[in-house]
Amino acid sequence: MKRILLAVFALALPMSAAASPELATDWGIKASQLYGETVDLIEAVEAGDNPAIPSDYETGIARFALAATNLGSWIDGNDGPSDLGCIFRGMAQEGEVQLGALEAADTRQDMHASLTRLATMFSDAEIIAAAASASAGNDAPAKAPEGVMASCAASSDAANAA
Repeated sequence: MKRILLAVFALALPMSAAASPELATDWGIKASQLYGETVDLIEAVEAGDNPAIPSDYETGIARFALAATNLGSWIDGNDGPSDLGCIFRGMAQEGEVQLGALEAADTRQDMHASLTRLATMFSDAEIIAAAASASAGNDAPAKAPEGVMASCAASSDAANAA
């Protein structure tokens, strides 16, 4: 129930109506902030604490995942590099999976494993955001080379149907 409420709340929060280079930049900045918060939580777990995961941190992960989905759609809708759209969709899914793992964590080891995966993803997101926002001023990502096939499905439904 908590995940459903977070998803509804994340959708209700003000966001850009359409993904863009500016959203990619904002997404990268948010990834940097979440990375710092995640490292703080990892350090607390490693110090033997069992920290409560703040609700604003959970909301931040949900918003991060939603923005990643929007960015993946923007890349795909503007004939951008298929791998970049795939990466955004993968990060959206990983954010949701790790949010669920944090909520279900029964031990510090479980919490540490999930937080470590999130920290890695947020660090990678900073680099990916820079690549996506590199098209600023063009209103579209760089075009994929002609004949390049998508390396992943545009949705998990499509992937499961294949």
